[in-house]
Amino acid sequence: MRHWFTRMRLRLASLLSRKQLDRELDDEIAFHLAKREEKIRSTGTPTDEARYAAHRQFGNATIAKETARDLWTFRWLENLWQDLRFAVRMLRKDFTFTAAVVLTLALGIGANTAIFSLVDWLILRPLPVKDPLSLAYLGFQRPGLPAEPQLTLAEFNDVRQQTSGIFSEQVGSIEGSADGGAGRDGLTVEGQTEPVQTTFVTGNFFSMLGISPHLGRFILPGEGDAPGADPVVVLSYHYWQTRFRSDPFIVGKKAAINGHAVAIVGVGPKGFVGTAPILETQAYLPLGMTTVESGNLARFMEDARARGILLIARLNPATTLTEAQSVLTVAGQRILQQHPRNEKGYALRVFPLRPPGIVTGTNPIPKLAGLFLTLGALVLLLACANIANLLAVRAAARQKELAVRAALGAARIRLVRQILTESILLALIGCACGLALGYNATAAMRAIPLQSETAFSLDFQFDWRVFAYAVGASLAAGFLAGIVPALRASAGNLRDVLHDGGRTVIGGRQRLRSFLVAVQVGVSLILLVMAGLFVRSLRGAQTADLGFDPAHVLNASMDPREIGYNEQQGIGFYDELLRRTRQLPEVRAASLASAAPLGESVLADNVAIPGVRMAPGEPPAQAQYIAVSPESFKTMGIPILRGRDFSDSDLRNSLPVAIINEAMAKRFWPGEDPIGKQFIRASHPHESLRIVGVVHNARFTQVYGPFEEAFYVPLTRDYVSAQTLQIFTVGPPEAMAGEIQALIHSISPSMPVFGVRTMTRALHGMNGLLLFEIGAALALALGLLGLTLALVGIYGVTSYSVSQRTQEIGIRMALGARPAQILQMICRQGAVIVATGVVVGLLLSLAVGRLMTDFLIDVKPTDPITYIGVSLLLIVVSLLAGYLPAHRATAVQPTVALRHE
Repeated sequence: MRHWFTRMRLRLASLLSRKQLDRELDDEIAFHLAKREEKIRSTGTPTDEARYAAHRQFGNATIAKETARDLWTFRWLENLWQDLRFAVRMLRKDFTFTAAVVLTLALGIGANTAIFSLVDWLILRPLPVKDPLSLAYLGFQRPGLPAEPQLTLAEFNDVRQQTSGIFSEQVGSIEGSADGGAGRDGLTVEGQTEPVQTTFVTGNFFSMLGISPHLGRFILPGEGDAPGADPVVVLSYHYWQTRFRSDPFIVGKKAAINGHAVAIVGVGPKGFVGTAPILETQAYLPLGMTTVESGNLARFMEDARARGILLIARLNPATTLTEAQSVLTVAGQRILQQHPRNEKGYALRVFPLRPPGIVTGTNPIPKLAGLFLTLGALVLLLACANIANLLAVRAAARQKELAVRAALGAARIRLVRQILTESILLALIGCACGLALGYNATAAMRAIPLQSETAFSLDFQFDWRVFAYAVGASLAAGFLAGIVPALRASAGNLRDVLHDGGRTVIGGRQRLRSFLVAVQVGVSLILLVMAGLFVRSLRGAQTADLGFDPAHVLNASMDPREIGYNEQQGIGFYDELLRRTRQLPEVRAASLASAAPLGESVLADNVAIPGVRMAPGEPPAQAQYIAVSPESFKTMGIPILRGRDFSDSDLRNSLPVAIINEAMAKRFWPGEDPIGKQFIRASHPHESLRIVGVVHNARFTQVYGPFEEAFYVPLTRDYVSAQTLQIFTVGPPEAMAGEIQALIHSISPSMPVFGVRTMTRALHGMNGLLLFEIGAALALALGLLGLTLALVGIYGVTSYSVSQRTQEIGIRMALGARPAQILQMICRQGAVIVATGVVVGLLLSLAVGRLMTDFLIDVKPTDPITYIGVSLLLIVVSLLAGYLPAHRATAVQPTVALRHE
């Protein structure tokens, strides 16, 4: 034990003096010799002088090896400590240089850290559950189309039974409201009702994930197997914190979901927000609770329209996804024979539950993440080039010092290590500052208002992956930026340095710095082009034809089901609300709709045209639909092109009618008048809808792309509980928000109201311009950051070049050179560097621009306006950055310049 402690002290002996180290080594040797002599004498055999001498010699050799190893470790630590102390002293001596390098690197690391934390949250961070990489989800898929993981209860049970051999456990979950539709439920506790985002799960959901409750218990295996049985609810940790202020006595309290009594039995663990972390689940209920609202168990069991169960499974330890897929292919065919689907070509597939939150559709996240990681890496490359330039200038200024040290016996590797120690120390300081900048940047991103009723979990944590990425990027940046200047500076010859006074050696090595500046210009151009494309794309989204007038429109959403209202009570409430709203003097028009434009509740349905047969293998036609009240088109400013609006006579028992948009009319009745035509929707196969009007195209789910086919039906025939009151006001719509909420509560005091915002503000939500605004802002910030770093580099290199050519400039002016000629000479050099960087940057921008194809609106990745405008901007500001020090050089007096140095 003593030997171990002594060795540890020796390895940390950089703080000890050399005399103290010698005493430690002497004590160590004496201790080992005494132990060996005692061991020999304790054997009880006659003393053998030769044997004793051999043992002593062997002991001395062993101790000598250990001591040599410890001495090497000590010398290495001692040299490192000397390099660090010298580096700190040199950096403190030149504080301006240190601050410039640290700030440059901090900007690059901060931008990369913020981007990487977003990528880490979306893709890399595993779910906070047991063995998350073994989790997968199952779904049916047709070739070339997105997966369809939603299953009926009958399909879910059959899949579980026929695939139990390859999965250790399987669970089911339904994300949405208790009536099987999209949206949220209402949680009432102590008379207060607020919307809650729910997920209905099987009883083994939490046990399979291997997590423990923070308070109380979870839903138990077997609970909720019977429809409507076991009315319990488990709250998420975040929802418990925000709504109930971390009430420790929440477990056991009585509550109600949409007016149905439930008991709060537990609170989930901190950090767990569900299997799709982008969407935050705020409450968990047994799967059997999904039938409470409709009470139609048969439809929930068999109807394909009731598909909504997501099957999540855990692979057996010895089973891979490929092996599981071979079994699922056979099992899927048997299940499709028992539960056939309308279309052919389906196959049962297994998918890893990564990245989180995206289990259906084409996932754009990896490509978008790769794009912004590339942009971030370019910013870091720009910072490295800038730092390398600064280090090259500093190393050139110290070349005489390094040459003298080399002449006194310092090895080249020692000199290189000294310079690298300084650059890596600067990198670590810049890393610390960059982490602080990145943390503040992610805090700003978390504070972005999403303008959404859906609860999103924006959890940009700085976990170990973010720190490792930042430290690794900083060390790489420090090494790459310092190695070339270190090698060049350490290769100096003392005779040349002393003979030229440092001028020829320093002033003659401009190629490296010119190359680095050209790199900065090219990288800056790439960043500016990407920023320009994003900004022009945002402009295209902002000016896109919405098909409706968002000005002077106020939205207010509510759901009477959340407080236990049935359909009749809900109809009565909405009729009274609409009547009293239209009586307000500030209201020009008011209407109700099942979904607001660019909202999150727009539905779609398959449609069929009588007499028109689909080609074999062709997917059924689909169209969006919205249920609206009369005057809805007047409220939203959507022109009626042909036919009429809905009227109060379009009641439940009257002839089913619909109004279609232009896109649907052109697709199904090209060149014909669709008024009086009929079509059938899959959700009501025994009912034909007669077209009574055609309206202008309007956007409901996205602000870009072609208009999608859509039709409208009267709310009186297609009642939905969650509706949005839309008001066209005389004055500013936001001024009526408080009055409308008061009116709603005067009719129903406990009615929860959400989404009270103007239509103009709603345009900046998740389905509107928000993602384009975030992308454009982030790209523009990276572009401006790159431009700033490039200009600093150009200015610095030109200034340094001028300072090293002061004597030359003085001689030229003494021989009759005019200031304009001197200015032209210096600017020509900068122009060549800038032109080279611009040409290379344009070529690389064309390659990087291909990554942006899927994220641009009304602009191509090769948009000439963007490329020409950005190039001219960069050329002008770059030449201006080089002109300032060049102009300053023309003011040098020849007599002063000749005395320079």
